[in-house]
Amino acid sequence: MNDTIIQLPSKAAIQDITMELHCPLCHDWFRDPLMLSCGHNFCQACIQNFWKQQTKETFCPECKMLCQYSNCTFNLVLEKLVEKIKKLPLLKGHPQCPEHGENLKLFSKPDGKLICFQCKDARLPEGHSKEFLQISDAVRFFMEHLTIQQDQLETILRELQSLKNMQKDIIADFKDIATLLDRLEQGMKILAPREIISRKLNLGQFKGPIQYMKWREMQSTVSPGLSPLTLDPKTAHPNLVLSKNRTSVWHGDVKQVLPDDPERFDSSVAVLGSKGFTSGKWYWEVEVAKKTKWTLGVVRESIIRKGSSPLTPEQGFWLLRLRNQTDLKALDLPSCSLKLMDKLNRVGIYLDYEGGQVSFYNAKTMIHIYTFISTFTEKLYPYFCPCLNDGGENKEPLHILQS
Repeated sequence: MNDTIIQLPSKAAIQDITMELHCPLCHDWFRDPLMLSCGHNFCQACIQNFWKQQTKETFCPECKMLCQYSNCTFNLVLEKLVEKIKKLPLLKGHPQCPEHGENLKLFSKPDGKLICFQCKDARLPEGHSKEFLQISDAVRFFMEHLTIQQDQLETILRELQSLKNMQKDIIADFKDIATLLDRLEQGMKILAPREIISRKLNLGQFKGPIQYMKWREMQSTVSPGLSPLTLDPKTAHPNLVLSKNRTSVWHGDVKQVLPDDPERFDSSVAVLGSKGFTSGKWYWEVEVAKKTKWTLGVVRESIIRKGSSPLTPEQGFWLLRLRNQTDLKALDLPSCSLKLMDKLNRVGIYLDYEGGQVSFYNAKTMIHIYTFISTFTEKLYPYFCPCLNDGGENKEPLHILQS
């Protein structure tokens, strides 16, 4: 006598069967299944809600065939089949709602826990559908928040470690500071009769961020600090991509769909700093290494941002521009071609609002590059243009250095 071997269906097969018993609209077990005239089935509440959103004719969401509610019938066989399948032991692996017996497939933000679709229908106020997330979306949502928190904590730890190292350097190198001060004092004695006798200082070269020029050698022990500066995404051209901390910007191949706000550039691939200046002296540095072209500087708040405009001081632009890796120009009127003895990897920008001065420096050596002289009467903003990426040749970002 042969023994009869009964082979149970695999887990994958069971999952295929159960998916056929799920409503195509809510993706959960059928509840009060309604069969349309075309033969497709939907939860009664789901299909009614779907039809409420249609402005003209009612049709099947699956095959698009026109259907009338009066021609639909309740599928009692399907309803009983769902109830029997749900009781099978093979389906007990999923957590279920203790109130409704349905699988927990949604995350409720107000409750901070998993719920089923019946819970959502019972608790959903008008206009609050965003309070409920699919489990996969909820996982992604919290992972993004955790990443942001982690980045902030790592930044704080780096700053604390930097302060700790700085204190050690100040204690260890105090005699070196005294020696440097003596050298500076001797240098001033040499300069006094030869350079300053004219009583007129050269703007940019002598009238600039003196604390950076004279104390660059002491930066490991005394840091005067850069002006805190980030980028304003509301002004960014749709092709520009900003880093999460908004200190880097580069040109992307895909034009993003963004609101066409009045402050957003739609022609120049540019973005402004998030902070504007109406007084005082400010200095910031921008990393430009490995880039073949860029434009940096300061602009008036009222510049033309839609379409093109001459990039001149008369139009509110005080800019330094690089093209073809070596073609450096100050966009004055007329423009001024510039030559650099050293490679320009980092640009320093100095703004003296009351002094009417915008100066540019090789931030590594603090060698003066160019100075604009003007009279400022409205708010000024830092200007950043990484230019097109040129198929990857100019893909490196502009990066604002932080203190």
